[in-house]
Amino acid sequence: MNKIGIVNYQYSNHNYGAVLQAAALHFYINHTLGYESEHINFIPQGAKPKLKTKLKSIINRYLRDFGLKEKKIEHASFINPEIFEEFRQKWLPRSDNTYHSFEQIKQANLNYTHAIVGSDQVWRPSYADSSALVYFLAFLNNDVKKISYAASFGNDFWELNEQDTKKFADEVKQFTAVSVREISGVDICKNTFGVDAQHVLDPTLLVGRAFFDSVIGEAIPKGNSDIVFYKLDIDDKFEKCIEDTSSNFSFSNKNIYYSSQGRKYYYRPVSDWLSDIRESKLVITDSFHCVCFAILFEKPFLYYPNDNRGLARLESLLTLLGLENHIYRGDVDPAELAKSLMNIDYSEVNQKLAKLRDGSAKFLYDALA
Repeated sequence: MNKIGIVNYQYSNHNYGAVLQAAALHFYINHTLGYESEHINFIPQGAKPKLKTKLKSIINRYLRDFGLKEKKIEHASFINPEIFEEFRQKWLPRSDNTYHSFEQIKQANLNYTHAIVGSDQVWRPSYADSSALVYFLAFLNNDVKKISYAASFGNDFWELNEQDTKKFADEVKQFTAVSVREISGVDICKNTFGVDAQHVLDPTLLVGRAFFDSVIGEAIPKGNSDIVFYKLDIDDKFEKCIEDTSSNFSFSNKNIYYSSQGRKYYYRPVSDWLSDIRESKLVITDSFHCVCFAILFEKPFLYYPNDNRGLARLESLLTLLGLENHIYRGDVDPAELAKSLMNIDYSEVNQKLAKLRDGSAKFLYDALA
């Protein structure tokens, strides 16, 4: 029987989308396709904050309090990252062993019939740094069938120069099947790696809403609000966008990324985060996956781009669904833009999504056959 190992950023202790898309892919492979899969528990060195990082965070916090540093909340400031591990323990089976480097995982000689990398920005070398080759499955023997599912480059270009690219291109050529999350990724695969790739949906959109309703379960977060927003670095312009939009609609608003008590910041449980989106009237975010959940729960939304995260990820998806006008491009008042986006014909969106889902499902079915 096929035994499938999955590699992505499931280890994240601050990113809701990372753990939810990982759980969605596992669920689809196991419960829809009927295979046995687990996530290979690769946690690169440096993924967990060190004492030095925590001390730096404390110093920066005091500098911000005195106006000597720009306001920004760092991950090390949060005191309950264990909520992501609690989610993984319930929804994300992982390998018994944990690996922290390319050399360590290569020496493990893992015994899988198939391996899948994806989704998320797993093919963006600057994100993976020294572990980049792990996400090109270079640690596996050649008898393992290698597949990428909805791998993302993050941008509409490949980051590395020609000299550094060869080793990655050689690895991609060993894949049995290649799929990417953005249409621009199809061109990158062809022009940079010399391989054909298929455009597919992110696992969250592939698995569909019912799975996430089951994740939410009986969760009823306190203080549901009309507008929910999800953004890590909240600057003055974004704050004004939220305030103006709330005022225009006479809506309450809620930051669903975290709650705070004094200088202490708390992540919301994953099920509560999903429930907040499902129960809202409008979602404002710079997150790819938060937009995916707004679409799954059929909510009006405004995508507020973040230059560091790459606009290509959302442009590709929203153009295919006829929702590209939900991207705030800075040329109009965001509160007024949000007002014009409240009535989405989700029957039409769902028809387009169903067609894309069929093609994505066929790719994964054929790749694992």
